[in-house]
Amino acid sequence: MNGTVVIAVLVALGIVGLIVWILRSTDPVDRMRNQYLRRVHLPRAQAEESLARHLARLQERHPGKSEAWYLHRVLADLKRDRR
Repeated sequence: MNGTVVIAVLVALGIVGLIVWILRSTDPVDRMRNQYLRRVHLPRAQAEESLARHLARLQERHPGKSEAWYLHRVLADLKRDRR
């Protein structure tokens, strides 16, 4: 009986994990945006404004790059400045 319950719980956790994995955003741009918002420790509105300023500044300095490139650069700068 106890073995059956353990197996049922493990199967349920596996199914939930699979659903979360499928529904999770696979877009790298979305993941990087969310990563920035988590790392700056600001209210969401202020974090989004801050990210917009960073992106605009980088777009002026390095025109023609992809949004993923700009976001990667912003995250790298944030990581560097936290050292």
